[in-house]
Amino acid sequence: MTTGAALLQVRDLTVRFGGLTAVHEVSFDVGAGELLGIIGPNGAGKTTIFNAIAGACRPSSGTIRIDGATVAGRPPEKVARLGIARTFQSVRLFRAMTVAENVTLSAVLVCRSMGAARAQASEVMALLDLESSRDKEVDALPLADQKRVEIARALALKPKVLLLDEMMSGLNPEETRDIIGLIRQLNDRGLAVIVIEHVIQVINELSHRVLVLDHGVLIARGRPQEVMSDPRVVEAYLGRSGSRTSGESA
Repeated sequence: MTTGAALLQVRDLTVRFGGLTAVHEVSFDVGAGELLGIIGPNGAGKTTIFNAIAGACRPSSGTIRIDGATVAGRPPEKVARLGIARTFQSVRLFRAMTVAENVTLSAVLVCRSMGAARAQASEVMALLDLESSRDKEVDALPLADQKRVEIARALALKPKVLLLDEMMSGLNPEETRDIIGLIRQLNDRGLAVIVIEHVIQVINELSHRVLVLDHGVLIARGRPQEVMSDPRVVEAYLGRSGSRTSGESA
């Protein structure tokens, strides 16, 4: 792990929907080259934090900064240009388009010309072993490859921080191992990655640090081994259903 000064800073983040507080005064930093895991029961606020960071919802209070630039309140396309890209729990692709078209369309947002966007897309597809599928419509691909395309679309935005929301959901053990290897590869290249995941083994293997949420509140943080033995985590998360080994909705 190569971490430096905080790249992403989240301070006292609160998100309310009417009378419901989905996230309450959550603060954390992510350093350059860090791989951070976020876990918690259903409804804990994990995806809401991603939505706030990526510009999909406006925080009720608190601040979010990347490289010192304010993120909170900006629309998703401006957040992407600042260096934050994300994937979704359910794959969101243009299914009637080819792999290359999907990735190029994403690259257009940060490239100055269509030629530059196509070159960026080709570089990303090569990195993710998608070149052989570049001319296939994404709807014809197996789920694991669709998830690779989803990651490729995010990488085409040239992010400083990549947000991965339950990428292992629906995958078999071999496909899961492949995605774990891919995430490690991206992190080894210096990309900061934040992973939401219900599969505890994945979090233990991947994360340098882990945050644990419960009812929108950050209840624990630290190295995976420390967090998993914290009595508050056992009670609030692991103790409710044992060690979860399959995906759930966040």
